[in-house]
Amino acid sequence: MAWYDNDLPTPYWTSKNPENAHAHIAYRLKVPFCTSDIAHSEPIRYAAAIESAMIERLKADRGFAGLLTKNPLHPHWQNEFWTEHEYTLDELADYLDLKGHPLRGSEVSGLGRNCELFDSVRQWSYKAIREFWAPNYKRDWNSAVYDHVEALNAQFKVPLPVSEVKAIAKSIANWTYREFTPDKFRQSQAKKGAKGGKIGGKISKRKPVESSERTLKPWEELGIHRATYYRKKAKGLL
Repeated sequence: MAWYDNDLPTPYWTSKNPENAHAHIAYRLKVPFCTSDIAHSEPIRYAAAIESAMIERLKADRGFAGLLTKNPLHPHWQNEFWTEHEYTLDELADYLDLKGHPLRGSEVSGLGRNCELFDSVRQWSYKAIREFWAPNYKRDWNSAVYDHVEALNAQFKVPLPVSEVKAIAKSIANWTYREFTPDKFRQSQAKKGAKGGKIGGKISKRKPVESSERTLKPWEELGIHRATYYRKKAKGLL
């Protein structure tokens, strides 16, 4: 009855362990949303804020991964079905103060982990992809994004499962690969140059050095990534 004692909406069902009173509270959504690589981030952020605010109101366990629930049809649990009502996210939000939710950092839990990983990795990816611009770099870029998501995920007290990590990584890798291409970057730089090449209010007089590595791009002749080239050069392998 924690939902009742804390002025939350009537749930679809509750299922309680008769031995220790630990329980799950489930709500039925009118419009479902997914967390796969084709998902839109706005519904996930909204649901994450609602989930986080509910956890706080109920003083529930933030360490609960949210992947499995008790079976409300199993006779071992104390089960109650309360309503068939299907809630919109707006209806659930009306009962809560969403300010400050979801939480950020390593303390984040539930759907908030998806939002935290997506925001952190996408910001990193906008610049990081430049180090992979080379012929046929898609596979290496996908692997790099996955590794970055996985590394950040490991910092959570309760990490997301591999399926969620793959979905987030795939979404970010595909979008940046499509939108942050060498051609689009050159077009963007050309537009800035067309405006006068101003830097700090002054026209830049800097010209490319014909003999520089930046101009010659030796990594392309070697068939390796720019980042790999500089790593090997630093180790004296080139």
